Formats: sequence, C-alpha cells, structure tokens
Amino acid sequence: MFCIRAFYLKYPSILTLKRLNQLEELLKDLDNNDLKKEGQQLLDKLKTWDGEMVQRKSQAYDDVENFPNKFTAEYLFVMNHCNSALPQINQPSKDRKKELDAQWVGLKQRAEVLMNTEIPNFNAKLWTNGIGAIRM
Repeated sequence: MFCIRAFYLKYPSILTLKRLNQLEELLKDLDNNDLKKEGQQLLDKLKTWDGEMVQRKSQAYDDVENFPNKFTAEYLFVMNHCNSALPQINQPSKDRKKELDAQWVGLKQRAEVLMNTEIPNFNAKLWTNGIGAIRM
C-alpha cells in the first residue's frame, strides 16, 4: 500500500532544497577531485529523484502547460479527486492509484538506497578526508 506520508515521517529530510544546496556548496570548496566527482554523482542522483517527485519549476497554477506535474502532485490529485462528503471512487481512479502505487515502489526503493547507503557512504569518505558530513 502506498504511504508517502509515512515515508516522509521516516525520512523527513530525504530531500530538501537546503540539503541539495549544502551539497552543492560543499562540492565547490572541495579540493579532492575524486571526492568531488563522487559528490557530483550523488548530487545528480538526488536531483533526479527530486525532479521525479516534485515539479519545482512552476511559478503559477497555469505553469502546468509548461512544466508537467510530477509524482507527488499526481498522487494528491487522485486523493483529492476521490475526497468528498459522499466519496464515490470509480474504476479509473482505482486504476490510476494502482499505477501510481507501482511507480512509488521504484521511487521509494531509490530513496531508501540514497538515504541508507549512498549518503552515509559519502559522509564516511568526507569524514575520512577531514571535511565532515553533509546533514541528513
């Protein structure tokens, strides 16, 4: 069962713009090219995941034409579409939710790998090089 809220409660800081900015700033100041390259790869993975979850480019409601909604907005649309005083959940809504649940499995798995493996591994390398870790 899909539960994005529970996931964000478990990993409240999976991706915030502040975390991405922190990593970008760290990479600017790094002298170690191998570490910088690895950090850039991690940053790219984080930005890709974030880009699939949330549309950060839109500035107004009519920007959907220019910048399509991403996973979070799509899921919220399905939830709100079915929400009423007398909810009538039709088959197309059930089908769309099933599609989004399947999409979430991959997104969640990638996020868990980032949070539980890739970020801690990069942090360990930062500590080894006397730099300190990025916040999680």
